[in-house]
Amino acid sequence: MSEAVRGRQPQFTEVARAYDALMSTVPYRKWVDYVQKLLARFQASPRNVLDIACGTGNVTFALAERGYRVAGTDLSEPMLEVAREKARQAQRHIPFHRSDMRSLSLPDRYDLAVCLYDSINYLTTLEDVRRAFRSASDVLNPGGLYIFDINTIFALRENLFTQRHMDRHSAIRYDWRSAYNEEARICEVVMDFWVDEEGGTRHFTEVHYEAGYEPEEVLEALAGAGFDTLAVFEAYTFRRPLPDSDRAYFVARKPGG
Repeated sequence: MSEAVRGRQPQFTEVARAYDALMSTVPYRKWVDYVQKLLARFQASPRNVLDIACGTGNVTFALAERGYRVAGTDLSEPMLEVAREKARQAQRHIPFHRSDMRSLSLPDRYDLAVCLYDSINYLTTLEDVRRAFRSASDVLNPGGLYIFDINTIFALRENLFTQRHMDRHSAIRYDWRSAYNEEARICEVVMDFWVDEEGGTRHFTEVHYEAGYEPEEVLEALAGAGFDTLAVFEAYTFRRPLPDSDRAYFVARKPGG
């Protein structure tokens, strides 16, 4: 969840230093558990994995702990700086590249690419989604899998991003207000943060945008990028998404191999 949207103000900049504390309750390892269940279901045994829109590397590190050779890529340099520092502290050699998911420029090819935490929604035009899928295909080995999730239109329409945590005893406080434009299918989230640091409290605001896509649009974009779609599941299950599912996972394969 850390790709910036071209043409809008930078996202995931000021928040980078506080991101891990802010997301401390997010079950990254359970996400990787689910990815592994998907791999088992489709009898895939990848060795090297690319984490697209890796942010501060939480999924990347969780994959590394499972024995995969991993790399991460993101558009936000502040988020990558945090990821690289974490790798240094953990004495792990994990390459983190700054690259746009719509035009990945990487030295290696991978057996699996993942793109999680609704990062695809941060691409606010269908053409950008198509470009991202073509780019993902370019960095995969033949037969490689591409696994990603999206927030559904239902989730964006229901303003699930409207959240508030203003406990005065907390070192990080936030007030998020979301509004969904039905015609444009864009959710705008105005995020105010207050972070207690040495010397006082730092306040900053970031405005994030996510686009809603119909499953059929995503499937057509995958096919246009040359992928074979293996499955679409309601998040963390093997069930088909329902009208009120808030997140869906897609599993696609690059032909060959």
